[in-house]
Amino acid sequence: MRIWFRTCRGPRPWFAAMIALALLTAGCAETADQATARRRKELNVPDEPLAKFSGTVTIDGSPPDIQSGHELLVFLYDPKDKPGRASRSTVCKPDGTFEFGTTVVPAIYIVLFAELVRGRPGIFRGPDVLNNLYNDPDVNAKRDGFTLDLSPPGKTGAAFNLEVSGKDPVTALGPHSVVKAGWSK
Repeated sequence: MRIWFRTCRGPRPWFAAMIALALLTAGCAETADQATARRRKELNVPDEPLAKFSGTVTIDGSPPDIQSGHELLVFLYDPKDKPGRASRSTVCKPDGTFEFGTTVVPAIYIVLFAELVRGRPGIFRGPDVLNNLYNDPDVNAKRDGFTLDLSPPGKTGAAFNLEVSGKDPVTALGPHSVVKAGWSK
């Protein structure tokens, strides 16, 4: 027992080795795009062209004033997808800008918006602070500028002004309304 205590008093070599290992593996991490490309190559799946989509959202003509614990999300809804599920989503920055990057499959999308409660990382749920005014693809498809024909290289600089003030809340949600986002069972 005395020998064990003597050897553990000085610097711990196992601790230094763990730190070195952690630093080495941290440099080997790959981005989601890199992982997707690697997996597609492994499975011999041909690369499909991707597009980017970015822009700005204002609410009643001003940058969004997001409540604490909430996030303003932009959804791309593909009518060919499973009902009630947006194909892609991204979180707006405090100034109202958003960006999907180059990870969007070209298609015709309906753009949706909702301010939802932030839960666990990557999980968002209602109620929608925007009073369910812009989260129904069946309604947004009839509005000018909310249908997006996205093809490579994509579209940048899109501008959406969501009019919320003075509008009555939507209480009867449509069958395809998006009221949550993220991974759930």
